[in-house]
Amino acid sequence: MKDLRASLAEHRLVAILRAPDAARFADAAMVLHAAGVRLLEATLTTPGAPAAITALRLALGEDALIGAGSVREPSDVDIAVDAGAAYLITPTVNPAVLERAADLDTPVVCGALTPTEIDQAWRLGAAAVKVFPVAAVGGVAYLRAIRAPLPDVPLVPTGGVHLADVEGYLRAGAIAIAAATPLLGDALSPSGSLPDLAARAGEFVAAAGRFATA
Repeated sequence: MKDLRASLAEHRLVAILRAPDAARFADAAMVLHAAGVRLLEATLTTPGAPAAITALRLALGEDALIGAGSVREPSDVDIAVDAGAAYLITPTVNPAVLERAADLDTPVVCGALTPTEIDQAWRLGAAAVKVFPVAAVGGVAYLRAIRAPLPDVPLVPTGGVHLADVEGYLRAGAIAIAAATPLLGDALSPSGSLPDLAARAGEFVAAAGRFATA
C-alpha cells in the first residue's frame, strides 16, 4: 500500500485505458510508457482487459504499475489479481471488495464522491481515494473543499480531468490525477492516432511532473 501511495506521489498521473475492446491497449500503453507514464489502469468493463493486464505486466516489468479498474465485486478482485494487477481501482465503496483485496494484499484506490463516502473508503483501508466524477461536481473547487476537513486522505480526482486542470488539482492537494478520454483521445480506436497520444501524454507527464516528489 505504501509503495502504491509512493508511486502516486512520485508520478502524479494514472492513465485509464477503457474501450469497447482491449485490442489497442498494448500499443497505447507502450506509447504512454515511452512518454513517461508509469501507472496505468485497464478497466474490467473492457472485454479482454485481464489478458491485457497480464501482457502489459510481462512487457513493462517493474518499470510500470499496471492496475485493474472498474472493480466492483469480490470476484472482480480475484480476476484482476490472477491477471497480475498490482493495484485495483473501484468506482464505488464496496466493503466486500476492500476486504477481499486486503485478503490478497492488493492495494485499492477506492472510488467515492461525498465526504461521507471518502471517509468511509479511507477507514476501510483504501490506499487512496478516487474522487469520482469530480468534474461533474465542481472540479478543483470541490476537491479543495473536500481536502479542508479530510487533509489526511490521499485523493485522486478522476472523471473529466483535462490537461488544463492538472496543475489546479495538484495545487489543491491531490496526491495524483487520473485521466481517460482527455489523455487517451481516440488512441484506443482502430484508426486512432498514436502520435497524437504521444504528444498529449508528454504534456500530461510534464504538467504532473512539476509536482512530483523525488
